Amino acid sequence: MIGELKKTGGEILKVKIGTYKDNGFESVIDSDAFEALINPTGFSFTSKIEYNTTQEQGAPGSNPKFTKVSPQALQMEFLFDGTGVTEAYKGNKLINVIKKNKFSHKTVKEQLKRFYEATGEFKGSFHKPYSVIVIWGEFEFKGTLTEFTIDYKMFNKDGTPLRAIGKATFLEGISQELIAQKVKKSSPDLTHKRTVQDGDTLPLMTEKIYGDSKYYLEVAKINGLINFRQLKPGSELYFPPIEKIS
Repeated sequence: MIGELKKTGGEILKVKIGTYKDNGFESVIDSDAFEALINPTGFSFTSKIEYNTTQEQGAPGSNPKFTKVSPQALQMEFLFDGTGVTEAYKGNKLINVIKKNKFSHKTVKEQLKRFYEATGEFKGSFHKPYSVIVIWGEFEFKGTLTEFTIDYKMFNKDGTPLRAIGKATFLEGISQELIAQKVKKSSPDLTHKRTVQDGDTLPLMTEKIYGDSKYYLEVAKINGLINFRQLKPGSELYFPPIEKIS
C-alpha cells in the first residue's frame, strides 16, 4: 500500500530494509538491517503481463492467450555518502545539507557493505541471500534483490570513493501461502489455468472452479475446443473470471 509517509516527532521516516530467512516472512533476521542515509526522490515499478502468441504455420496472425502476471519489480536508488559533510537529511530528496562542522560518518565502502550484507550476500546456512522487506512510511515491498548497479560520483586524492549512487532492483517474491491469502486463489472472479488430468471432464472442472457446471460450453468456446467431451490429459485450459462468461 502506498500512502503518506508516517512521521515521528515531525521527522519523515527513512527507507529501511528488514531481512528474513525466507519468503514466508515469519523468521526475522534483522528488522533494521539497513537504513538509507538520505531518502530517494522516488521509486518505480515494472509490471509484466505475459501472453502466449504462438500461431499456426502460415497463419496471418495469432490469438494471444493470457498466460500469467509476472511478479512486480521495484527500482529504487540509494545515496551512499562518505564525505563527512552530508547530514542524514530528514526529508525525501537526494540533496546535500552542508554543515560548517564535520560529524562522524561511515565510509562509502562501509555503507555499501552493510547494504549488500542485508540484500545480496549469499548466506551459506540458507543457500541464498535473505528475503527482504523494503519499507518507506506506509509503503512496503516484499521480495529479493535481483540487480544492483553502483555509480561512483566523487573520489578522494588516493582514489577512495566518497560518494556513490546505488541503483537497486527488487523482485516481488512471497510464499504460496502468502499468495493464497493475498489473491484468494479459489475466487471465481480470477482467471485460472488448469492442466487436464485423467478422468477430468469439462463440466466437472467448471464446477470445481465456479461452483456450477453450467458454464462449460462457454469455457469450451474460450479455449477453442471442438470436441470438449474428449479432453486430452496434459493439455491446459483457461477459465476466465465468471463475469466474462455469465
